[in-house]
Formats: sequence, C-alpha cells, structure tokens
Amino acid sequence: MRLAVDSRTLRRVPVSDSGRPEWIRAATPLFGWIVLAYLAGAVLSWQAFGAGIGAAFFPSAGVTVAAMLLTRKSLWPPIVAAIVVVELAVDLRYGTSLARAAGFAVANSVEPLVGASLVRAWCKGPPDLRRRPDLARFVAGAVVLGPLAGGLIGGLLSAVDGHSRWPSAVLHWWAGDGVGVLVIGAPILLWPLQSHIVRRRWPETALVLLGTAVLSLSAFWFGIPPALLLLPVMAWAALRLDMIGACLSGAVLAFTANVMTDAGRGTFADLPMATPGRLAITQAFIAVVVLVAMLTAQEAAGRVTAVRQREAEQRERARLETLANLGQLLSGAFTQSQIGDAVVGQVINDAGAQALTVGLVTTDGTGLDWVTMGGYPDSVVDRFAGGLEITAPTAATEAVRTGQPVVVRTLAEYRRRYPDNARWMVASGSASLVSWPLTAGGDAIGVLVLSWREPQPLDTAQLAYTSAVATMIGQALVRARVYADEHARAAVLQAAVLPSSPAPIEGVDVAVSYEPADVVQGLGGDWYDALALPHGRMYFAVGDVVGHGLPAVEDMAQLRSAGRALALQGLSPAQLLVELNTFTRYASNGKFATMGVAVLDPAEGILAYASAGHPPPLLRRCAGGGVIRLSGAHGPVLGPLDDAFYTQGHIEIHDGDIVVMYTDGLVERRGQDIETGLERAQGLVGQWSGEESLPAACRQLTQVLAPTPRNDDVCVVAVRFRLTGAPHSPTPASKP
Repeated sequence: MRLAVDSRTLRRVPVSDSGRPEWIRAATPLFGWIVLAYLAGAVLSWQAFGAGIGAAFFPSAGVTVAAMLLTRKSLWPPIVAAIVVVELAVDLRYGTSLARAAGFAVANSVEPLVGASLVRAWCKGPPDLRRRPDLARFVAGAVVLGPLAGGLIGGLLSAVDGHSRWPSAVLHWWAGDGVGVLVIGAPILLWPLQSHIVRRRWPETALVLLGTAVLSLSAFWFGIPPALLLLPVMAWAALRLDMIGACLSGAVLAFTANVMTDAGRGTFADLPMATPGRLAITQAFIAVVVLVAMLTAQEAAGRVTAVRQREAEQRERARLETLANLGQLLSGAFTQSQIGDAVVGQVINDAGAQALTVGLVTTDGTGLDWVTMGGYPDSVVDRFAGGLEITAPTAATEAVRTGQPVVVRTLAEYRRRYPDNARWMVASGSASLVSWPLTAGGDAIGVLVLSWREPQPLDTAQLAYTSAVATMIGQALVRARVYADEHARAAVLQAAVLPSSPAPIEGVDVAVSYEPADVVQGLGGDWYDALALPHGRMYFAVGDVVGHGLPAVEDMAQLRSAGRALALQGLSPAQLLVELNTFTRYASNGKFATMGVAVLDPAEGILAYASAGHPPPLLRRCAGGGVIRLSGAHGPVLGPLDDAFYTQGHIEIHDGDIVVMYTDGLVERRGQDIETGLERAQGLVGQWSGEESLPAACRQLTQVLAPTPRNDDVCVVAVRFRLTGAPHSPTPASKP
C-alpha cells in the first residue's frame, strides 16, 4: 500500500498498489453482496409476500441492518448506495412510479441507518445476541425503532398516493420490516459466533429446519392453530442448536407463514380485516414465536454455562484435594515403589487421568525405565514394560530430551508427530496425553505421562495440575535416589525447587538473598517465588515453614509448587492463601507455615497482596524515597484452621518503586520485639538510592539485621518495578 495526497483536503489517503484507495477495495465486494442479497429479498417480497399491496414481510431489511452492524461506519455509504440502486430498479420493474420508488428508497435507507446507529451506540459496538441486554437493545433499536422510522416515511408515501390509509400502511410496513430484521438480521449477526454449532450438528440442523417448514405448511394449510405445532419444534431448535438454531427456524417460519397467509391459507387469512392487517398480524405472531425461542435458547445456554462452571469448580476442588493427599503420601515415600503406588492411587481418578506412566532416565543416560505404569490394560503393560531408548521418537522421550512438556490433544496429532510409535496410543486406547519432564537442578531426570481415553482440552488448569504433580513426583524421586544421606537428599531437593536466582521477568528487577540458619548444611524452610503469569501479570511470594533440615525443605518444596499452581490458575492473593491453607493441613510435616503473596497487574499498575501470619512487605516509593509498610492484609498462619479467612490489600505502583518481601528471621531477635526490627528494616530500606544493585542491597540488609549466628533462616526478596518500559539492565540475584 502507498499514500496519495488529496490536494483539495490536504490529507493523506491510503492507496492500494492498483491505484485505488483501500476503502474502495473493501466497499466494492460489499456493494456487490448487498445488491445480490437485497435484490433477492425484494423480489421475493413482491412475488410471494404481498408486496403488491405495500410494505410486506421484507427480508432485505435484515440484510442491510446486519451489514451495517458488522461493518465500520465508513463502509455504510456503499450499503446505502446498494439499497437505492436495487430499490429503484425493483420498484420500477413492478410498476411503481419513479417518485414513489425514490421515496421507498429513502425510507429503506433511513431504516437501517436509524436501527444500526442506535444499536451500536447502546451496545458500544456490534451486539452479541447471546447476551440478553444486547438482544433487548437489538430488538428495541433495529427491530422496533428502525422499521418504525422507515414505516413513517413509507406509510406517508402510500397515504399520499391514495393506496391505503396512513396508520394501516405504517403498521404494515413496520411489522413486515421488523420481522425481516429479526429473522434475517439476527442469524447473520450470530453466524460468526455460533456457526460452529450448525457445522458440528448439520444433520440435526437440517432436520429441525425441514420440520419447521413442514409443520408451518401443515398448520396454515389445514387451519390448525400454528402455535400447537410450531412451539415444540422451535423449542427443540433453541435447546439443541442455541440462538442460531432458533433464528434459522424463525426465518423458515417467516417465509412459509407469509407465503401461506398471502395465498389465503391459515388462521390469519380468515381474520375479518384487510389484507395488510392480516399480514401484520402474521408478522406479530412470527415475532412472538421467534423471540420466545431466542429467550429459551439464552436461558438454556445460561443454565448449561452455570452447570459447566460448577463442574469445573468441582474438578478444581478434586485436583486440589488430590495434590494435598499426594503431597502427604509422597512425604513419607522413600522408595521408587512407594512413590509409584502413591501416584497411581491418587492421580488416576476424576481429578486426573485414566492412565499414567512415570519413567526415570537410566544411569548411563541412554534409556528411559518405567518406575510405574497404572491404568493400562495388562497387554499394554506386558508389551511396553521394557522401557524406551532415549532417542526413540515418542512424546515421553521428547519431553526428557528437550526438558519441555509435550501436549497431544488427539490421536491424529500423535500419529502425525510420532508415526513410528503411534501403536502406544492405539493399544492403550488413549485419545489425549501430556508428557511432563521431571527435573532436578535444571536437568531432566525422568518423565510423567498422563493419558485420557476421551479427548481433553488440556487447558491451563489441567496443565497447571500436571505441572504440580510432576514437581511433587520429581521431588519424591530425588529424595528416593539419595535416601541414605539426608543432607544430600535435602540439598538436591532444595536446589531443584528453589533456584539460586529468579528467572528474568519483563518489567521488573528481582533480587534474592537467602541465608539459612544452618550454615554448615545450608538447608532451611524459607522460600521465595517470582513468576510471570498469563496476561502480563506477575506473582511474588515468600514463605517460612516450621523446622529445619529435610522435613522443612520437603514442606517448602510442596508449598512453593502448590502456590505456583494456584497462581497460574488466576487466583487472587487472598483466595490463593485460602486454598493453600487446606493444602498445608494435609501436606505439611510441621503443619504450620507463614506466607506473603503479591500479584502485580501492570496494566492497572495495582499490586494486590495478602498475608498468612507473615511480616508486612515494605514499599519504597521512587518519588521521595519514603518507605511504607503494606499492612492492609491479614490472616492466620497456614495449616491450623478449617475455615481460614484472609483479607487482601491493594496499592498503586509507580515506575521505580521497590517492594521488599522477607521472612521473620530478618526482623525477629531474642530480647527484641518485632516492632523494633520492623522499624530498623524500614529505616535501612529508606536509605537506599533506588538505583543501587538490588542483590548487594539485599545482602547488606541481611548482614546488618540478621548477622551470624542466626536462630532462624532469612530470605529477602526485592522487586524494582519498571512499568514504563524504560531500558534497564537488571542485576543478577545471588544466593550465598
């Protein structure tokens, strides 16, 4: 595309490579489609819907208003042009005078302009007819007021020419065009949103539309009250095919009812009134039936959505209970056999998969041996129990080689990716699977394979659950491998789940200082986390479990992993602590832990935070260097309460602000109250310049406030926010 200059207006106009402005390229096919659709509706109206007596059921009204609602206003002129051209051509073809045809063109142009303008203004854009407020606005603006505006003009023309009385002509035009908008415009608006329903259930859709046509013809031909036959099939369309089904059935009903009434058939044809009145009554009947069907579809869809949400919540609760139970069982599992039994017993149920495999890389790194296989037929276990070579092209081995999860949602996808080993999925009857690497110290040591017999969406919640299970299994397997040496086991486990420096997160600088009370073994129960979440959000946490050594590290690993899984599910800080409290009661050796959680939404510039018996974070403002305590959130420690409640605080964050989160080992000392420690920490943070090296500042804070020898572990996390995208080179964090 290039730019041309309009010398009269001195503005730049986008020009295509062919020399035509871009809007002309878009308007040309739109003009053509509107001409074809409007022409078909107008001819049908004259031929079959009583247009010879004036305005009748007019499908073209639905085409034009839907086109305007689905396109930007700059493309409305070609739509109006198409209306004028076709209206003049058709009306003149059927013997209407030029003046009257021009008036009808004006009326049919004003009608969609009024209706579309009102609906777009009320809905802030194109309406979503699946939502009841948007449907009401569409009916009020496009079905009622737009056709009324056109009817006032068209009815006046008919009255002036002496063809009919003005009130009768207005009513007839209004009813016919209003139903045209309802039964033609609504399906067009719904098609981009719900056409998948028609494509997925096309035989049922065809049967519903055929049934509507047959029952409509029968009711009008034999004079049977049409509601008796039509309401059941319309309800069927609404319940099975949603809004799109109700609207398409309404279109079939409108066509057949108007043809039969115009032919003198049916209940409405015998009414003691003029033909325009009978046709208007027909349109009112159609509108009522279609609107009832659309409202039924909305109600049914709302109930289905509510049921699905409840089912999703139940699945999430089941998964959390599984994680809690699995954590408790794995905490006491010290052999691979015990780990396999615990995993099979907890994960193969409604909260997880129908089958699973846990594999470990062999000591020479060339193969993958199965620790356990559960949920598979005996024939599959006997056939594939020998393990795999690490170079084999399978989902399990790829996850180990790359260190990345492999997600396969269909059997066809597995065959496409691993054609030489698709027999695994075929033999096991699996439809979807996930292969998740088990890691220790950043290296893949094995794999967890979960499979389902029914196709799965494998959405964020399922993958977060799989990640948490894999983390727990990896921790347990590491513990089993070095079971003879408690220090080695704890050190490997801590290194696996608590990196020496946080992963980089765009928009923030994160630094950590971790100092265990046991400086010889270097093991403790304090932990931190910094994690990028979906939609640009960020999760930060510090925590402290009761005890030291291996039990404390086990608790720390499980709580940190569970917290990450909950954060990835989008829970707020307070709700995350509520769920984690339940987890702690069942999965913690010490049964007690404190934790501080914060979630930043950069788009809003708001930091939400919550505390489970944890010291308040400190916020250093870039502007002025003042330091405040974030003490607007409260709640009990994790573990002891059945129905724990946590409040949540919010504060606005600016570019350059620094939040310091820490464990109580930083501010608590024997013979000194905690308030004194908090004031000292607040004063030291207030002395920072705001641009210093955060790792060095964290180490200095620890050395001044918690010098050796220490009675408790100390973990300090400092986060500097770079919300404006200003260039900055983050300094690496360190862990002594």
